[in-house]
Amino acid sequence: MSNQKALGQISYLIQLLTDRDEFVRQKVRTQLIELGEDALPFLEMAVRREEVPLRIQAQEVISAIFPKKLREKFRQLAQKGLGQDVDLEAGMLLIMEFGYPDSDPQTCQENLDSLAYRLEQNLAPDADPSQTVFALIHLLFQQENFTGNKENYMDPDNTYLNKVLDHKTGLPITLSALCILIAGRLGLPIVGVGMPGHYIVKYDLPKDPIYFDPFHQGRLLTHADCVQIVEQFGQHFEEHFLSPSTNRETLIRMMNNLIQVYQSSDELEKAETLSGYIKILMNPSPFSGKTREI
Repeated sequence: MSNQKALGQISYLIQLLTDRDEFVRQKVRTQLIELGEDALPFLEMAVRREEVPLRIQAQEVISAIFPKKLREKFRQLAQKGLGQDVDLEAGMLLIMEFGYPDSDPQTCQENLDSLAYRLEQNLAPDADPSQTVFALIHLLFQQENFTGNKENYMDPDNTYLNKVLDHKTGLPITLSALCILIAGRLGLPIVGVGMPGHYIVKYDLPKDPIYFDPFHQGRLLTHADCVQIVEQFGQHFEEHFLSPSTNRETLIRMMNNLIQVYQSSDELEKAETLSGYIKILMNPSPFSGKTREI
């Protein structure tokens, strides 16, 4: 939308957001949401300049437009991964954008770069897998004091990468992802293991992989420990539970965690929006509207 008349119409619609008539307000809100990105600059101006009632209404419309923009970003991410896995870090940054639209992805990436650099400096050129795992555990869980958030497990911030880095606490899956993202910068084969009920990581070796648990300060785990963890969650252990999780599976699991959080706090609109993003990741094909179960 570029002509002056159309732009003036958007400004006029925004002024009607505080109309006395509820029907008018709802109709205008719907129109502005449908206009999407064309309306955003005008809505953002209203948030900065207008009186409080209109600022509030304009911000609510922006909040309604935003998930549509993010949905397209998830679609682009999923389609980049057609026939292969998706990018874990890119997906986590999109999840972060959902929770914190004004967050800065570059800051997160620079923090991860810095941690990876420090890990590299602590590794001898001939470091073996055990020494590498120990160095990563020492850096994150002793020097940086990252820890599992046992006291407030259902805090949504446990899933958002910016908050995990700021607060140095999170869920098993997000602390595991932190290890994966740092190790990946150095080409280290540390992968996620999405066991039922508890997510861990392993240094992936053909024989004798090294399992460790980022939620519990990087505690090293034996195969028997992994079996016990699964059985504690009421599951019969199967060997494939220790196979590497795909990035797609990991991102879906993160968003399912958030859905549970938002459902429990009666934030059903957020839960529904996340469900839509999951469907996109589950069905990346641009030619099919159907989703499949995994």
